[in-house]
Amino acid sequence: YTWIGVMGSPCFIRCLLLLLLQGSIWITIAVPYESPSPPHIVFLLADDLGWNYVPWHNQKVIAPNLAELADAGVLLEQSYVQPVCSPSRSALMTGMYPFHLGRQSSPILAQQPSGVPLNFTFLPERLKDLGYSTHAIGKWHMGFCDIAYTPLQRGFDTFYGFYTGRVEYYNHTSCDLHIMHGYDFRDQEKVDLGANGTYSEELFTQRALEVINSQEEKNQPMFLYLPYQNVHGPFQVPNKFYNMYPNVEDNNTRIGMGMVSAMDMSVGLIVDALKDTGIYNNTIIVFSTDNGGVGGPLKDTNTPLRGSKATLWEGGTRGAAFVHSPLLQDTPRTYSGLMHITDWYNTLLSAAGAQHLPQNDGFNQWDAIRTGTRDSPRTKMIYNIDESSGSELYAAIRVGDYKFMMGEKATTVEPGPFLFNLKG
Repeated sequence: YTWIGVMGSPCFIRCLLLLLLQGSIWITIAVPYESPSPPHIVFLLADDLGWNYVPWHNQKVIAPNLAELADAGVLLEQSYVQPVCSPSRSALMTGMYPFHLGRQSSPILAQQPSGVPLNFTFLPERLKDLGYSTHAIGKWHMGFCDIAYTPLQRGFDTFYGFYTGRVEYYNHTSCDLHIMHGYDFRDQEKVDLGANGTYSEELFTQRALEVINSQEEKNQPMFLYLPYQNVHGPFQVPNKFYNMYPNVEDNNTRIGMGMVSAMDMSVGLIVDALKDTGIYNNTIIVFSTDNGGVGGPLKDTNTPLRGSKATLWEGGTRGAAFVHSPLLQDTPRTYSGLMHITDWYNTLLSAAGAQHLPQNDGFNQWDAIRTGTRDSPRTKMIYNIDESSGSELYAAIRVGDYKFMMGEKATTVEPGPFLFNLKG
């Protein structure tokens, strides 16, 4: 992208943000897609997966199942997420920008008495109203200080995974910034000690297969939300995946790529199960990262994008993503329309047949993605607005191809604010 310059007046900056904020809540009228029966929805959310750690951006990454799905589906090359974990997950589940939830800053820490506000209705709650069974398998990271913040109280019929943001992959002990330690793995709301010693991706995959196989006996659409642990630290992977990259010299990078390959095997088994049970032809598979890849330990994780996780640069916020489904028309193709993680809320509700969509920060992009004949309804986006530091506004917005950003100090010696042309 092209740097346009810096713009200085604090009054100008705040007025610009205020004007955009006034238009940040949109009312969407649903035009539901008429399908023979409500589609199954499988949402695969990778953790800390960088732009350059997927096979359609980097041929060195060994992930044939993901590549096959992407190559036969719709690539989303302008799909944006939040810079870190909890804000992205909060936006996905509510359709709201995190600054409207009080979740615009850092991820929720294990000892933090906080969560996504309870007055917001989560996506699975609305899907249940449409007759869906709802299942969450993997990393939660949206609060557990009170039982009311946990998955079974927020619309999911089943939960299998961990509540906190960072745990060991084998012994499932929380290692949240080395402040709080403890075993964190649950089946429903009960601690599952039987998971100890098994790599998390294997556990998640096995439970996902059980959920999918159970659909054969049900006349009910399924929402399967699978927020993977990979490739979040600590960097751990079975040897068989590590050994797939003998020519990668950097050890952390070799582990990281191996973790992508481990996730890819899980995706392949899940797709096979969808086909074996006969529900694949009426299933929508969404794949996305929750934020950009980490810098430092992993080399070139977001190349050629600038920045990394926890920054407002494109490397921290533009996510690798695709949609795959036999319900899509004119595939394969690339969807270059602007999209934000808040959009999935109304997009998936529309795909599920909802007659009325709620007011939130997202757009219904289902027809644009499904047909390829419509432009994205989104033309502007707020990356984030955060004044929690108390000293300086940390924010970025995009209007068309122009990005205005301030308060970001990573990878730059300029004080900002900045204006970029992302297509320049």
